[in-house]
Amino acid sequence: MGDSYGAGIGAGNMIQRFDETCFRYDGAYPVILEANLQPRPSRFNFVACSGDKFSAILESQFRDGPSSLGRPNWGSRPEFITLSMGGNDIGFKELVSVCVYSIRIFTLKDCAQVIADSQRRLADPDLVGDAVNVISTALRKGRSRSGPNFKVYVTGYAQFFNEQTLQCSFVSLKPSWSPFARQYLTVDLRQALNKIARDLNAVLQTAVMRANIGAPRRVFFINYDELFEGHRFCDREEPNPNDPETWFFTLGSNEAEIGQFLNSIPRISRLLNGRRDEPVSDQEFFRLIGEAARGDETKRDNGVAAFRIMHPKPLGHRAIEGRLRAALLATTGRISIGATDDSIQTS
Repeated sequence: MGDSYGAGIGAGNMIQRFDETCFRYDGAYPVILEANLQPRPSRFNFVACSGDKFSAILESQFRDGPSSLGRPNWGSRPEFITLSMGGNDIGFKELVSVCVYSIRIFTLKDCAQVIADSQRRLADPDLVGDAVNVISTALRKGRSRSGPNFKVYVTGYAQFFNEQTLQCSFVSLKPSWSPFARQYLTVDLRQALNKIARDLNAVLQTAVMRANIGAPRRVFFINYDELFEGHRFCDREEPNPNDPETWFFTLGSNEAEIGQFLNSIPRISRLLNGRRDEPVSDQEFFRLIGEAARGDETKRDNGVAAFRIMHPKPLGHRAIEGRLRAALLATTGRISIGATDDSIQTS
C-alpha cells in the first residue's frame, strides 16, 4: 500500500493489467518481497498508487474490490501490509521538480518557498496524526479479520545526496527545455533537501510509536537510509544519468524526448513554458500522462521518466526489500529464499 515509492514507478516493467494511472512496476520492493518469502502469501494485493497522499490512501486503498484491477482485496485472513506514505503530503514532487530540475508543473513557487512549505508541513502536529490515522485504519481492518497477529511495516525514505562533497556545487540538472533559471546543487541545498527526508522519517517513526501504544510490536518502521550510502547523487561526478551505482533515477539521456512529450500535452506545456496557469495536481498529472500515452509505450515511458526522478532504481528497491524482509522474518518467523539485510531497524 502507499505512494509511488511503494508502487515502484520506473523500476522494471509496468504491470499493465492494473489501472495505468497508478504506474505500478514489477521491480517494486513489495513485488520482490512476495517472491522471496516461503511459504508465499496466499494472496498478494499490490495497491500502492503513485501520487497518493494520506487522504487518497484512506479513500481508495481500503475499499474491497477486484484484486485483478489492482484494488484492495484483503481476503479472509490478511497477514501483513507494507506501507509507504508521507512524501506527497510534504511536497515531494514540488521539491524535486523545482529545487533540483528547475521545472514548474506542480507549483508556481520558487525553491526557497517550496522548501519553506515542506518545513511548515513537517512541523505541523497534524502530519503525525494523519500518518497514525492511516496506520490505525490498517490495523483495525487487518486485526478484525486476522486477530492480534496482523502487522504493519511502514517504510521510510532515503536521503538523496552526498551533502559534503563540493564537486556538485556548480552542477545543475535543469533540462534544456525548461525556461526557468538554473538551480545549482549547492551544499546548502543538498543539506536542506536531505534534512527534509530525515525529518519525514522522524515523523513516520513517531507515528509508528504512537500506533504501538497499548499493544506494542504490531507496527514496525523500516529505516533503510544508510543502505543508500555510496549510492546517492553527488557520490560521484555529476551529471551522470547512466551511473549504475546511483540508486535514484534522473531524467537520463533522452531528456529531449521527455520534453517533447510533455510539451505535447497543452495543460502541461503552458506551465512548462512559464504561463501562470493553475498548477497540476498529482492525480491530474498522472491522468494527463496516461491519456496522452494510451496505446503508445514510448510516450508512456517518456511520461514516466519525467516523474520517476529521485525515485529508487531497481537496485534501490532490492536493498529496501532486503531490509524489509529481514524485519518481517524476525517478527513473523517466515522463511526467506534469498539473502537478507541482517541489520534490522524497527520501532
